[in-house]
Amino acid sequence: MTRISTVTGDIDIDCLNYVLLHEHVQIGYTGWQLNPLAPRYSRQDVIKKAVDRLSEIRDYGVNCIVDPCTLELGRDPELMAEISSLSKVYIVCSTGFDLEVRGKLFAIRPLSSDQILEIYLKEITDGIGDTGIRPGVIKAATGNGVITEYEERCLTAAGKAAAMTGLPIVTHTENGSMGLEQLKIFKSAGANPGKCLIGHSCFNHNLQYHVSIMKEGGMVGFDCFGLERLADDRLRLATLAGLLHLGYSNQLIVSCDSVAIYQGRAPLDGPDVRNWKPSYIFYGVIPTLKEWGVKGSDIENMLRHNPRRLFALTHTQEESAAKAASA
Repeated sequence: MTRISTVTGDIDIDCLNYVLLHEHVQIGYTGWQLNPLAPRYSRQDVIKKAVDRLSEIRDYGVNCIVDPCTLELGRDPELMAEISSLSKVYIVCSTGFDLEVRGKLFAIRPLSSDQILEIYLKEITDGIGDTGIRPGVIKAATGNGVITEYEERCLTAAGKAAAMTGLPIVTHTENGSMGLEQLKIFKSAGANPGKCLIGHSCFNHNLQYHVSIMKEGGMVGFDCFGLERLADDRLRLATLAGLLHLGYSNQLIVSCDSVAIYQGRAPLDGPDVRNWKPSYIFYGVIPTLKEWGVKGSDIENMLRHNPRRLFALTHTQEESAAKAASA
């Protein structure tokens, strides 16, 4: 039986009910702690807000989220573990680096793809730092309309790590661009395209873009619902409904990419982010899709069956770890 690494330990895939595959407990952009004018950071505030959010979606049937926070964006697996224990919602964390323009990791940028791969495999096999907490997904990211040479090295490493360990890849794209290019890099590195989730595709309203990814075998993430500061949710919904009516529900997922707390930044506020929270999937997105004729079985695919498909492995976590350790 497939086992999934969560921040509180491994679980059987059969334990999963509804899963949101792209949500964040906290994000901290590189250098946030150097700003003397930044709002005071309170770990307890993060815990309270995150637990409240997860408890709310637990009432809708969600019992697992994926927090694909990269190494350099404030990832804190022990914080996630505390929040998971208090909320009774499983959390899966990630290994991987952010897009180049936002990461600014001068110590990592010169590394070869194989050296970056070593970092990913070390965390997957031994856990993050001395926490013993192992990531359950690999994160990869690219910029707007281009994949830099550094990003390609990170993507190649992600594809190799996925092929070696069986872990899924969850990606960030800017403005719904370069998704097909991401997938082709992963495939060329040996990754199973069905275990690659191309994220933030809902910023692109051209159905041909999404279909091109799914024809290559990839999964497509409509995972920024509620973030109307950057795109109109009705366009996201219309695009998603069109793909569902075309019969692609086996390769689509929904989420919000919400952030409970930004380290060093005041909370976002305003009417264009009032629904930017994971519960919006259930009180806003799903009801609208049903009004537009989307079948209940398609919704079950996006929330329950597709996450399971993404995680499903052809070997056990123990075999994956042994394979990674021998690389």
